[in-house]
Amino acid sequence: MAESPMRKALKITPESDDDSTDRLSALSDCVLLHILSRLDTKEAAVTSILSSRWRHLFLSLQEINLHFCVNDDASDFHGLFELFIRFGVRVLEQRNKAPIRRIRLYVKHFVESFRFGFESLLMFIAAAVSTYRVEKINVFVEMDKTTVPCCVTVPPAMFSSETLVGLHLNLSVGWNVPEFVWLSNLRYLHLISFRLVDEDSIQRLLQGCPSLENLVLIMRSLNESESEEGVEVEALRVSSPSLKCLMLFWDEKVESEFNVFVKSDSLETLLCSLEGRHKVTLDSPNLKSLTITGHVLQVHISQSLVSIDEAVIEAGFMFQVADVDELFSRAQHAFAFFGELQHVKSLSLSENIMKALYFSPPVMPTFRNLIKLKLIPDYCHYFPRHGIVQVLLNLFENSPNLEVLVFSEVFDNYFGEDNEFDSVLTRVLPLSFVEHLKVIEMNNFKCGELEFKLVEYFLKNGKSLEKIALERDGWMSVPKHCNRILSFKKYSEDCHIVFRKKWDFIKCPQLRQAMNLSP
Repeated sequence: MAESPMRKALKITPESDDDSTDRLSALSDCVLLHILSRLDTKEAAVTSILSSRWRHLFLSLQEINLHFCVNDDASDFHGLFELFIRFGVRVLEQRNKAPIRRIRLYVKHFVESFRFGFESLLMFIAAAVSTYRVEKINVFVEMDKTTVPCCVTVPPAMFSSETLVGLHLNLSVGWNVPEFVWLSNLRYLHLISFRLVDEDSIQRLLQGCPSLENLVLIMRSLNESESEEGVEVEALRVSSPSLKCLMLFWDEKVESEFNVFVKSDSLETLLCSLEGRHKVTLDSPNLKSLTITGHVLQVHISQSLVSIDEAVIEAGFMFQVADVDELFSRAQHAFAFFGELQHVKSLSLSENIMKALYFSPPVMPTFRNLIKLKLIPDYCHYFPRHGIVQVLLNLFENSPNLEVLVFSEVFDNYFGEDNEFDSVLTRVLPLSFVEHLKVIEMNNFKCGELEFKLVEYFLKNGKSLEKIALERDGWMSVPKHCNRILSFKKYSEDCHIVFRKKWDFIKCPQLRQAMNLSP
C-alpha cells in the first residue's frame, strides 16, 4: 500500500532521528489550516512563532473568531481593548484572497469609551463582506453593568451582500437599521436585544431579504437615555413571502398596549413569548406549529389554521383585569382564538387559558384531529377547582379521537384532595373517554398518593391502553414504588408500564453525550 504524504512527513528514520527536525513545517497548508481552525484566531496567530513556514498562514483561515473577554478590573483595561482592535483590523486588512466563511466578534464588558474602536472594527468587517464573500456574521456585545447604555453605528455595508446567508447581531448597545438593505441570499437573521425605534425598521429589513426563512427577534424597550423626543412605537409588523420560522421574545415587560402583526403565507412555525399588554394579529394560513407564552390581551387569527399540527398555549389572558366587563371581554377573545385551533393534532395547554375559557361560552369547538393533549398546571389557590374540572371535561368530550394524554405534572387542583378524588375523577375522566386512550404520560412523577390512584385508575379502565410512562429521577432508589405500580390490575394485558428517567426522551447520541446522559 502506498504511504500517505502525512505519514512520509512524520516518518522518523535512524539517519534523521534529530530533535531539531521541523516535521510540522512538512505538513501541507491544508492540514495546517485544519489544525489552526480548531483555535481562536488570536491563538492561531500566536502559533506563527513556531515556524516561518506558516507565519502568515492564519490569515487564510475560513473562520475568523475575535473574542475580547477580560475582567473589568484588569489593569490597563482600555489598553487591552485597543490592542484587540488593532489585531482584528490587521487580520482583516492583511488577509490574502482566500474567502471567509464566517466572522465571529465577541466583546464583553463593553463601555462607552470602546465605541470608536468597535465601530472601526465593524467597518473592516463590513468591507470584508463583499471582498471575501463572507457567508455568516455573528456579533455579540455585552454591556458592562455599570455603564450607561450607549449607541453605536452599524455600517450600512454590512446589510448589502450577495453572499451572506446568516446574520446574528446580539447588541445590547443601541443601533439602527440602515435605510437601504439588500441581502439577497440571507436565510437566517437573529436580532438579539433589539430596540424598535420606528415601526418601519423590521419591515425595511424584511423587504431587503427576499430569501429569508428564519427570523429571531428578542425585543427590548427604549431606555430613557436612548429614546428620542416624541418617539413612541406602538406596533411591530412582520410580513414576508419567504419566511418559514419566526420567533418573537420580549426581555422586558411592556406596560403600554402593543400590537403585533404577522403576515406570511409561507410561515410554518411561530413562537411568541410576550411580556405585557399585547394584541397579536396572525395572518398565516399555512402555519403548522404555534407557541404562545407569557401575557397577551388577545390573539386574532385572520384565516383558519387548517394545516396546523402542533400548538403550545401557555399565555395568560386574564392578567391585570380591571373589572367584570373586561374579564368577560378577555374571555371571549380567548375563546375565539381557541376555536381557531380546532384542526390541531397536538395541543399543549396551561391552566392560564383554561381560566379564560371558564368565563367564556360553554360550547367548545370539536377537535376532530386532536391526537395528543398535554396539560401544563399552574397552581392557583384562589381559582376554583371546579372551573378547571369543567373546562377539562368539555375539552375531553369534544376530542373524540384523542389517543395520547400527557400530564407535565399532576396537581391537586385537577382532581382535588385525597378525600374528594374518587368522586371528582369519574367526572373529569369519564370511562367512555379513558377507554379510548392509548398512551398516558406523567412527567415529574413525585410518587404522591393521588398520582398512584390516578395510575391505578388508568390501568384498571384503559381498554385500549398500550403504554403508560412515568418520568422521574431515581426510580431505582424506590423499588417499592415500582412494585406497587406493577401490582395494579390492568384492563389491557398488552399495556407496557415504562419507568422513564428524565431526559430519556432524547434519542440523539451526540446530544445525550453533550448533556452527560447515559447512553
